[in-house]
Amino acid sequence: MREEGRARALARALVTTGNSCGIRTRALITDMNQPLGNAVGNSLEVKECVEILQGEMKPGAEPVLDLSLELAAHMLALARVEESLAATHARLKKVLSTGQALECFRQNVKAQGGDPRVCDDPASVLPLVSKSFAVESPHSGFLNSIDTTEVGHALAAIGGGRVRIEDSIDPTVGLITAAKLGDKIAKGQLLGTVFCRNEKQGYAAVRRIQAAYSVADKAPSETPKLIKEVIE
Repeated sequence: MREEGRARALARALVTTGNSCGIRTRALITDMNQPLGNAVGNSLEVKECVEILQGEMKPGAEPVLDLSLELAAHMLALARVEESLAATHARLKKVLSTGQALECFRQNVKAQGGDPRVCDDPASVLPLVSKSFAVESPHSGFLNSIDTTEVGHALAAIGGGRVRIEDSIDPTVGLITAAKLGDKIAKGQLLGTVFCRNEKQGYAAVRRIQAAYSVADKAPSETPKLIKEVIE
């Protein structure tokens, strides 16, 4: 949802519906003012998540883990697996650190006919491309805002998503971000890298994504919280 008020109304409606059907339900209002981690795009996001499960998380990907742990903790609490959120968090961190979470994912991949080697070396299994295009800042300042909807549309337009229902998705298309909201940016500094097979499409996406990043003279007054509210 683009508007926080509408998101909150939808969340309350969904929670009310779930609870009325006898299903213990909660909703989290979370920030979408910037890409969650570093990766945007099908294969790149899977690769980032596998790396997190492997314990090889890159700087900038921490919010992916933070939000995943929070969502999972609430689900375990609702299912009464543990008595408190603190206990579910502790349980999840242990499952992650011991490799049990990665092994569970491996079994899910196997069960669905996928290649479980993705859990050991995702780059050798996932469809990826090395052809890349730099998104550079046109001037110096502070990264003040990101039009994430436009970033998504820019990647969808070159195959990273569907513009029309009949479109096919190219899982190799994506973006690796290199800056977060509030970062001090120099002119020409890398904001991100677009991955795409087609040069013309790659540069078209670069232009749109560059325009979606707002670099201002002053830093933003505050950085949005990742988790804004829990509705139950």
